Amino acid sequence: MPPLPPLTPIVPLLLAVSILVLAGFIKGTLGFGVGLVSATLLLQLFPAKPTLMILVLPIGLSEVGLLVTTGISWRFLRAHAAFFLLLIPGAILGVLGLLVVSTTALYTVLSGYIIVFLVMQRYESRAYNFVQRPGYGIASGVATGILGGGFGAAGPPAVPYLYLHTRDQPRSVFVSGMAAAFVVPQIVRLPALIVAGRFGVRKFILGGVAAILVLTGLALGSCFRPHIPNDIFEVVVKGVLLLMAGQLMINAIV
Repeated sequence: MPPLPPLTPIVPLLLAVSILVLAGFIKGTLGFGVGLVSATLLLQLFPAKPTLMILVLPIGLSEVGLLVTTGISWRFLRAHAAFFLLLIPGAILGVLGLLVVSTTALYTVLSGYIIVFLVMQRYESRAYNFVQRPGYGIASGVATGILGGGFGAAGPPAVPYLYLHTRDQPRSVFVSGMAAAFVVPQIVRLPALIVAGRFGVRKFILGGVAAILVLTGLALGSCFRPHIPNDIFEVVVKGVLLLMAGQLMINAIV
């Protein structure tokens, strides 16, 4: 296993702490953001592959926490078993991609992924119409697994599919379905990285600390949610993501 970079200077370390708390805070207020926000911002400070690997713990534990608070809709999971089962081979492909793809390619794919995510947020109604096409559930399960296994963030393929099939049910069914769709790739990802010799004791420690920071932000976000105008906050978050997508593309080119 290649060694991680030397001990981090104090300023990047403080920025990393702030980013992880912010990612949890955004998750607590808007319901998304742990993988997308933390990966996008942390890659401006640290090497891509070790960072994406370490994030498996905060992403996975934040979704487990969400499942604990909202409950698991086993009936929904059984009804859409094909989608959730296909997350597993998709996640394996995503981990393989993370291990073998170059850093330049990772920057490019993540930048493109953020842009797709933002576009889908802008044209939600068209996205939901597309979801109704035959076979989308299968493609969505595989794509969600690949993105979750590779980057830890898998919103665009999962959200339209799960929303379409939960819009006549309580909101908690959608939330728990999303959490399950995000946590399954992390369950696959962690042992796969361990077997590959890419997740040792140091990454466990760093991932555990990162998880504590994210969960702290998640608790704060949940407390402040009623007092924050979601529309304005969401616009700010999307603006930051757009800027970071541009920076990642520059990183890939340079």
